Amino acid sequence: MLFSIIDRMLMREVLKTLLVIVSVLLLLILTNSLVLLLGQVAAGSISMKVMGVLVGLKIIKLLGFILPPAYFFSILWSLGRMYRDSEMVAINCAGVGLSRLYRVFFLTAIPLAALVAVLVFLVLPQARVYADNLQLQEKKQFRIGGLKPGAFNEFGKGRFMIYVGQADEEGDGLRDVFVRYVLNGEPGILVADRARLTESEETDAKYLLLEEGQRYQGVPGKTPFSVADFRRYAILLPDAAAQAAKISRTALPTSVLLASDDIKMKAELQDRLSAPLSVFALMLLSVPLARSLPRQGVYGRLTLAVIIYAIYMNLLGLAEKWMAKGVTPEWMGIWWVPGLAMLLAVLITRADRLSYSPLWRNLRGRLA
Repeated sequence: MLFSIIDRMLMREVLKTLLVIVSVLLLLILTNSLVLLLGQVAAGSISMKVMGVLVGLKIIKLLGFILPPAYFFSILWSLGRMYRDSEMVAINCAGVGLSRLYRVFFLTAIPLAALVAVLVFLVLPQARVYADNLQLQEKKQFRIGGLKPGAFNEFGKGRFMIYVGQADEEGDGLRDVFVRYVLNGEPGILVADRARLTESEETDAKYLLLEEGQRYQGVPGKTPFSVADFRRYAILLPDAAAQAAKISRTALPTSVLLASDDIKMKAELQDRLSAPLSVFALMLLSVPLARSLPRQGVYGRLTLAVIIYAIYMNLLGLAEKWMAKGVTPEWMGIWWVPGLAMLLAVLITRADRLSYSPLWRNLRGRLA
């Protein structure tokens, strides 16, 4: 299919705007994420390698999430500018109508929807699994050298709090160690001059071996409360594999979701499917919403478009939750949200055509 000069111009304008919107949104969101991740690296929670993987995972996730609304607003912005500059009047006089505009934007939406589908169905789950495995492997290979001297290091969701005063270059020997732990619901404190990491050859379990210290068990002022000195005291470190045993549905392969009969798995599958469908649904809405009627603002219904988009995204989230909880029937799923957007596009287009019809103008003139 050959594209005319007007078709290529429309595609070029929309794709240039799309690139700018995606770049700006990625930069803004990634800047905030990088600050948080660098804070975790400085605290010793993650390594630089894991941070790089998490940044890549964030980019993939953002692209799948950003592309549908970015395409929506790129059409709004491009057509709104062309209406403002009266370029659309000249294009309409050249015989380019609504169906021609939809054809151009539909053909542009096909590769974008395909890219979004590949990201959300294939790349994102695999990237999430790789990131989780990398973090798990790092926890399994945990070394005391990963502790940041002069700071509190938390493990086991708050069950262990370890403070290290000094550490040697290899990280196996520690000085001035403070450990706060919770055992059977009772808090305990260990203070030692020295500590090192040991590993069980039979179970591969890791222990923190403290030397020359004191142990405080219980709550001060309540019984029983014990204080004891020790020459050596070993404490079992949390099992990283047990903590990461639960896999999120968002990390499951699409093939697993397709084979599952669980309603929550089906809801996750349809949530992924909503991303490429949103490219087409929002595209259908963008064309009539970008239209600037006489005596309207510079960019027509841009404010209305923002409100409609916010409602659309909230309805998608609610539809996924309603389906997972059984509030809505399984056959209904979340298909009705993109369908509702397409129906709204048809209604807005019909309303615009009615407003320009001679019958409506005469009726409006008589009422005025």
